[in-house]
Amino acid sequence: MSEIIITPKKGRPAEFAPEAIWPQVLSHIASGDALATALKRLDTPPSYAWAKLQLRENITLQAAYRAAIEDRADTLADDIIALADSPPPTGLDGPTLHAWVAQLKLRVHAREWTASKLRPKVYGASVDVTVQSTQISITAALQAAEQRVIEYSRT
Repeated sequence: MSEIIITPKKGRPAEFAPEAIWPQVLSHIASGDALATALKRLDTPPSYAWAKLQLRENITLQAAYRAAIEDRADTLADDIIALADSPPPTGLDGPTLHAWVAQLKLRVHAREWTASKLRPKVYGASVDVTVQSTQISITAALQAAEQRVIEYSRT
């Protein structure tokens, strides 16, 4: 059985300038990418862990990231409309048309779900949880029960 040996890279770890990286990353996120995908689009991408650390430590960056996430949800909602309005490719019939429609439904559903999680107040399912409270007086209930017992015992 052969043993796999991993040799660490030599040299200092790469340092990234957040002020140069984040505008690009936030732009990709606002255009519909997830954070990991946005990082991979860079020429020399920093690690996901580096990005999460930056987000944890920088309050201003957190606010910009939240805004980009909201923009991403809006972009995904726009994508849903574009997908729903797209006509089927010419020449599809029978099973291939059915497969195309199924794939389109999957793409729409994935965008709906993601948008609803990113901006639940805007794109989430609205659930009506109306509660009607009725005050019950224990004393009045006991008096009514006592009155019924008295009336029952008289008969």
